[in-house]
Amino acid sequence: MDSGPVSQLLRCLSASSEPTTEWNEVVATAVYHGLAPLLFKRLKNNNTRAGVPADSWKRLRFAYFAAADRNMRLYRELRPVLRRLRSSDIPVIVLKGAYLAEVVYGDTALRPMYDVDLMVPRAELPRAQAILLDMGGVAAHSVDIEWCCRRNAHLPKVVIRDLAIEIHWTIVTPTGPVRIDAAGLWDRAHPTTIAGVEVLALSPEDLLLHLCLHTSYRDCFKGGLRPFSDIAETIHRFRGELDWARVVDAAREWDAARYVGLTLDLARSLLDAGVPDDVLQRLVPRGITRRVLETARESVLTWTGYEEIMPILGLLGAKSIGDKAKLFRERVFLSREEMAAKYPASSTAIHLRLYYVLRLRDVIRTFGDHNLRQCRVMMRNLVRGRKVSLLNWLRSGKP
Repeated sequence: MDSGPVSQLLRCLSASSEPTTEWNEVVATAVYHGLAPLLFKRLKNNNTRAGVPADSWKRLRFAYFAAADRNMRLYRELRPVLRRLRSSDIPVIVLKGAYLAEVVYGDTALRPMYDVDLMVPRAELPRAQAILLDMGGVAAHSVDIEWCCRRNAHLPKVVIRDLAIEIHWTIVTPTGPVRIDAAGLWDRAHPTTIAGVEVLALSPEDLLLHLCLHTSYRDCFKGGLRPFSDIAETIHRFRGELDWARVVDAAREWDAARYVGLTLDLARSLLDAGVPDDVLQRLVPRGITRRVLETARESVLTWTGYEEIMPILGLLGAKSIGDKAKLFRERVFLSREEMAAKYPASSTAIHLRLYYVLRLRDVIRTFGDHNLRQCRVMMRNLVRGRKVSLLNWLRSGKP
């Protein structure tokens, strides 16, 4: 995706102006980055529906209701899991998507999800894992929990029917330069209700830090625009409550100041996130060079969407060829609702199979485009060394 429709999409989401490019390109970009439901709601609330062509509006509307339907099913599957963990006296913090959709966005359709992240105390990992398996869950693969904790922030995914659950004990891997005070996360957690069950959530400050670290430290800005929407919405939701001094102090204590500072700077420039100037200055006193900002921004805007299909196989823990084939089939042959979001005309089609042929063609094109784009990006980065410089700058840990 070039930066033209991306720029127009960002302006639509920030309500600063209406797009000047073709609506179908803006909508395609929104779908591509998982922001179509949010764009639909923003345009509807801003009374700009009249300026959107019927076919583009139909595609946005389908994306919204498809996300609503999928998330409703996920919450329905999540409810008994949370109840079982709670009845077993296992404290649970609901992380990221499931919390963001219900509490931060305030409309579960606005934040598409494909799995659920839960955090329990490290000592409770064996019991929590056993409960999920007892409920019919299937683990991606067996692993020694102590061995896993030394190397990862979570256990392998467990799938219960249509719900994939990742059980965390902390929010970043324990092997890198960033060091999280997991006990402090629990001390600052507060009660909330998710899927009708009383659980815990990270404090607003820890939530913001988690989102920043997930997109910069874990993904190195390869997750597209949606993570920055999460950050901007979190800042907006907790405006007046956020203790920015605590955000800065924790980032510095965790040796994560540069990761957090750069991410917040991008969130502000991309989506007008309400980040105070003094916060950025305190996180990175010497400032962020234009070269670093441009490299990070390029990583965000040249996101290929490749993760939508192939990497999900690894994320879900598919090891055998059979498992990978099954998961690949599920991402190609989407549900009728998901197909309608991507191909609006399929919603009224008698022969849906013809649209699956179109879907397969698009998947093949995605892989081809991905390989070409990745080669170009890799060559550009090898020549310029910009990505290496960005990683080195982030990992230095110095304010």
